[in-house]
Amino acid sequence: MTALRSGARAGRLVHIVGAPLDLGQTVRGTDVGPAALRYAGLVPQIQELGISAKDLGNLDAPSPADVGERDVLDVIAEVCGHLRDRVAESEGQGAIVLTLGGDHSVAIGSVSGSMAGGPVGLLWIDAHGDFNTPDTSLSGNVHGMPLAVLFGHGDARLTAVCQGRKLAPESVALVGVRDLDPREKEALAAEGVAVYTMRDIDERGIGAVAREALLKVGGPGRVHVSLDIDALDPSEAPGTTTAVRGGLTYREAHLLLETIADSGLLAALDVVEVNPMRDIRNQTARTAVELVVSALGKSIL
Repeated sequence: MTALRSGARAGRLVHIVGAPLDLGQTVRGTDVGPAALRYAGLVPQIQELGISAKDLGNLDAPSPADVGERDVLDVIAEVCGHLRDRVAESEGQGAIVLTLGGDHSVAIGSVSGSMAGGPVGLLWIDAHGDFNTPDTSLSGNVHGMPLAVLFGHGDARLTAVCQGRKLAPESVALVGVRDLDPREKEALAAEGVAVYTMRDIDERGIGAVAREALLKVGGPGRVHVSLDIDALDPSEAPGTTTAVRGGLTYREAHLLLETIADSGLLAALDVVEVNPMRDIRNQTARTAVELVVSALGKSIL
């Protein structure tokens, strides 16, 4: 059996929820992300750690063809509301909840579910800030807005998913950022959110950045990690929609997730923006699964 890292505990329970929502952008393909991750051996690799993995299947998430005359924001809010309730229920049962996206708009639901259980830290691993609103976004895509929504900004239908709860800026950190819109930079600075860019990682090393970020967000005693696979360099994870050069290397990404496991703080994990339609022989999904098991405690020795 594969060994666990020091902060992880054998016998823990993981609930897996598929959220194949891809209405937050105009490029199709992330709706197949959950299937690609499962095909890459997600469940057996978790089980090899001695962790019980319960796959709860996929939430219903309409495709663009099925939306019809409905407003897309209404549909996104509805799906995220169902995901919120599923995450909150599973966390209430003592499970670590693994949400498989879908685009990053699903984090509105998953993080709201974690917030329902009380104060939570958030580690947002992403090439982008996702802190736009309809007033600031250059694209209008909802997958660039979820973090702002979780702070109470943006369309009322989306902020309503949070049920009046908001993230505390002092318990949030972004890691791997390298592509921010001008007004997004201003909004993050105004909120006082810690942003660790790729320059920070280049200068200080991923180990130091990971430890500092976890120290910042770990105050509540539980951390929700939201991993956008585009945080990795496209050479490592080509199967994503909004790839940006200059991202995390394979080993930097693993060390970041291994450090999370060592902390023992992990309450929930999102893996989003895996787009098999843009991938090469499921490389990105396989890498994402390897990162998941690192976050859950897989060790080299």
